[in-house]
Amino acid sequence: MKKIAVALLLTLLLSGCGAKETLETVADDIPLQPVLAQPAQISVRLPDNAVSPVLESDTEQVYFCEDYEIAIETRASGDLSCTITAMTGFDPEQLTVMHTSPDGVDRYEFVWAAAGEDGDRLGRGVVLDDGSYHYCMSVLRDAQPQKKSQVVWSDVFASFSLA
Repeated sequence: MKKIAVALLLTLLLSGCGAKETLETVADDIPLQPVLAQPAQISVRLPDNAVSPVLESDTEQVYFCEDYEIAIETRASGDLSCTITAMTGFDPEQLTVMHTSPDGVDRYEFVWAAAGEDGDRLGRGVVLDDGSYHYCMSVLRDAQPQKKSQVVWSDVFASFSLA
């Protein structure tokens, strides 16, 4: 019986002698930046009297017509309020912004009036938001004299979409 007791004691002592394996994980603290999709193509039917872009960059084009100007711009999506404020000079709470979602793309339309150095100006804008980019178009014209450009604006805004 002594031999069995000694054998058990030796087994207990030797079982605690093995080195324990420790695992360690290393985390990369590098923040991942989301990769934005390529911007979509904008489709818009400009009026016949629109002059080819007088100001053009990678993200913006400005067209002058006989009594109004059209600006088309692509911005990284994010804060819609900042986009509308940049386009109009007004906080969105000061405007009536109409929101629709045709074809799964959020569409925001609004109008504004502002006093300028050469008189009052009227503006109409639209922002298409696909989740990655804001596709913006605005049309500005002098408030006086009244001309038929409002009819032309309707056609331009109806045609503004993503291709």
